Amino acid sequence: MKRQIRIANGKKYFFRFTVNQRIQHALLATTVITLVLTGMPLKFHDAFWAAYVYNLVGGITLAPVIHRIAGTILLILFAYHVIYMTTIIYKGQIVPLKRKQELSTGALFKLLINQPLLPNLKDAKDIFDLLRYLFFLTGEHPHGARFTWKEKFDYWAPFWGIFIIGVTGLIMWNENLVSKILPGIVINYALIAHSDEALLAALFLFIWHWYNVHYSTSVFPMGTVFLTGYLSEELMVEEHYEYYVELMTKEGYEDEILPPLGYKSNEHEAEKDAV
Repeated sequence: MKRQIRIANGKKYFFRFTVNQRIQHALLATTVITLVLTGMPLKFHDAFWAAYVYNLVGGITLAPVIHRIAGTILLILFAYHVIYMTTIIYKGQIVPLKRKQELSTGALFKLLINQPLLPNLKDAKDIFDLLRYLFFLTGEHPHGARFTWKEKFDYWAPFWGIFIIGVTGLIMWNENLVSKILPGIVINYALIAHSDEALLAALFLFIWHWYNVHYSTSVFPMGTVFLTGYLSEELMVEEHYEYYVELMTKEGYEDEILPPLGYKSNEHEAEKDAV
């Protein structure tokens, strides 16, 4: 079993992602960037930069081929990821319940709705607490769990987007076949949905996601967890404090647990009030 806390040069690093998951992420990032470079110049064909970018990625001869290859890889990756997650849940959670003879409809339902990547009431509370923190109504940052609401948003937005973009892309790729089965207007709807969802996905990934994992003051100029699989203790305290305390306790580092973000500022305020 992978050690949850690794110590290097006197600093603690916390395990987050397996090699398999990091490879999936690398494929996702590569195919999405390729699809944006080969697809957006067509959506904004009248923009001054469109022709230059399109020629850079192969032009009218090669760019469509690259776009379809990247799209195919992305759909295969999507299917693999669904199977991967299903297998993890089945082998790691359902099978143990079967062995204990504790598997029932109710137990299965409870297991599924409590998956760590599914939004829950704590996420809503953390969003509310974050707003209070940002508006200086409290000095303590929300105590994030293993996966925060931002990470869940990062996960489910592309998940939904890949499905929509993939289905509509297949429709346009096989428009002759589709038009024999469905009304022709479906192809027009598919074009609109494919184009607009792709733009939304690109804006989301290149602004929201890249800011949170690379450009925010906590990680600038680049987060490295997607490369190493480990997160620094400082970032664990800031983003995943609840999970940080759980791991530190589990690994026998109870006496070395750092205070939550904002704790010292609260202490300072109390000292000011006392004076």
